Amino acid sequence: MAQFSKAGLTEEGLSIAVIDLTAPTPVSTFPAGSYRGDVSYYPCSVVKICFLSYYEAQKEAGRLSDTPELVRAVKDMITVSSNDATGFVVDSITGTTSGPELSGGEWEKWKQRRNVVNDWYRGRGYTNLNANQKTFCEDAYGREQAFRDNGKNRNRMTASESARLFKEIVMGEVVGERLTAEMTMLLSRDITGEKPLEDVELEDARLAGQGLPKGSRVWAKSGDAYDFHHLVARVVLPNGTDFIIAVFTKGVKTVPEVIPFVYEKVAARFAARHP
Repeated sequence: MAQFSKAGLTEEGLSIAVIDLTAPTPVSTFPAGSYRGDVSYYPCSVVKICFLSYYEAQKEAGRLSDTPELVRAVKDMITVSSNDATGFVVDSITGTTSGPELSGGEWEKWKQRRNVVNDWYRGRGYTNLNANQKTFCEDAYGREQAFRDNGKNRNRMTASESARLFKEIVMGEVVGERLTAEMTMLLSRDITGEKPLEDVELEDARLAGQGLPKGSRVWAKSGDAYDFHHLVARVVLPNGTDFIIAVFTKGVKTVPEVIPFVYEKVAARFAARHP
């Protein structure tokens, strides 16, 4: 607060959650240690890890078949954070389509189909998560009548639940080894500066990298819109310590400086410890 209050940061504008993956206790320990970790935020593109996990789980269960278009869309949704690709993925995994407004029974059926992702997460114990809206592909027209109720149906996540989900993805708790490897490859980020900046994901990962020791490895998903800026990541430090960190911010003008500041402070605590 002392560092960034003049830039507009308030307690309501910051949420942090950390899960220690090298602790003596099981990695499934939840909830994560956090600062306001259970406060809901609009998740921006961080919500795409929800669609990724559901997609892989349904594929493993044999309920969803890949197509070349779907494979490409999932990749673009995660690696370059394409909203158009996300729209295609959401329609594919829920069986919904865009179009004119519906009424009566057809509208109820549409809502049930769109909410299958939420239902799946409720079954896994997630209580403060909403992932039934495409990111920036829906507005106040047509089939998106579902999302006009004063933001009631707007996507939402908490830092704690996003950290938990990221941990479950990278630790193989969502799907088996093969599909876990597929997901972690999509989420791997270069923070060395050796590759050209091609998209927001690389840029945000390097932002986190500014606060990490040289030689650290990062898997991450970021999101930003309006005055929101979020980053959830798995970080492995050169000394072998391994942790998940989610930082959600809103309403602060110097957002890019807050993320590496928090990462640096957390990483320093882990770097001083032998795993």
